[in-house]
Amino acid sequence: MAAAAALARKRDADLLLATVVEHGDALVRGDAEQMLARVAAEFRQTYELNVETCVADGLPDEQLLRLATEHGARLIVLGATKTAEEPARLGLVPERLCQRARVPVLVVREAESFVAWSRGQRELRALVGSGLGDASKSALSYIGAWPEVAVTVLQVAWPYGEHYRLGVQKPMARDHLLPEVEQMLLGELGRWATDVACRATPKLRVTAGWGRVDFHLAQWAKRQEADLLVVGTHQRNLHEPIWLGSVCRSAIHGASCNVLCVPERYLPPRTAAAPRVIVVPTDLTPLADRAIAFGASLLDAGGALHLVSVISEPSEEARLELTAELGQRMPQDLRPRGIACELRVLEGSPAWLSIWQHAARAHADLICMATHSRDSRKGFALGSQTAALLEHAQVPVLLVPQDRES
Repeated sequence: MAAAAALARKRDADLLLATVVEHGDALVRGDAEQMLARVAAEFRQTYELNVETCVADGLPDEQLLRLATEHGARLIVLGATKTAEEPARLGLVPERLCQRARVPVLVVREAESFVAWSRGQRELRALVGSGLGDASKSALSYIGAWPEVAVTVLQVAWPYGEHYRLGVQKPMARDHLLPEVEQMLLGELGRWATDVACRATPKLRVTAGWGRVDFHLAQWAKRQEADLLVVGTHQRNLHEPIWLGSVCRSAIHGASCNVLCVPERYLPPRTAAAPRVIVVPTDLTPLADRAIAFGASLLDAGGALHLVSVISEPSEEARLELTAELGQRMPQDLRPRGIACELRVLEGSPAWLSIWQHAARAHADLICMATHSRDSRKGFALGSQTAALLEHAQVPVLLVPQDRES
């Protein structure tokens, strides 16, 4: 409760102290009311807060969620209580709250860091786990709004997967990332983080990791002596197996520090930034070339258009000829609009893999490509290369159909 009081003081918020009596025992309820009254009086004097108390009857997680909704709570704070059967794990209440709450949930293992932070004695050290997705962005945005917090954003990268995604041919090490791979990943992480407004610029870190991401986050938090591990959650509570494997669920049980779980839906919908780098693949057919104009129209000054084509049997003569063909397809208004254009001839098979890897290396925000609009009742709706790219793409893919008069 001391951590909740410190947070309320630091963020100029009111505090509701609540406890739940499961069986409605009058004696137990009376003891709980007296205990909360004593703590509330102490917090009012020590932290100069507006403190209310509440004793509810029923299941703890359901009642706490109800109280949070009724009082418009912005954060749920609860202590980490171990179970006798599994001393290394928490009980089910923190897990259910993180799974279902519409506001962030803070699981407190030690309160001293929050108390010292609220008194202005030191910064709060927070480690944010990032998977470059919307849930992680919500987590960074939430903690980034807190005052006097030193934020480090950590991405745990699977070396094999990153070598494959980036098309790196060099042998990989098991315990670290190659310098060029690390730099590319830091570039991606930096572009991802720039879309989030924070009071102070966060530090960015990328580390190699095999196995569970939550294990590496917990180990990093321990080594860096972080006060708080912050993770985002999609709260996929309709599919229990997915939740059981979630980073958030494992972090609240396995981390040795305080853990803050931020639901993706906590923040209101945001307008996506305009794409800065767009990759347009073409096989030099009129249909494939239709996507070039669409891709170019989405870029503003300072953006870059990558026109790429894949060659299966490379030769210097073929590369030069193909590069010239791409140059002829470059929109003439790009330079007056302040848009750069890069012509790339890619080697490899299948074609979708070369395009996918180039988009990753180029830090593309969008892939724009043409596709036949076939009737799905008569066969595949998309070509095999397009379908494979859609399956693996980690950025939006804009499909441009053939001309309706064709």
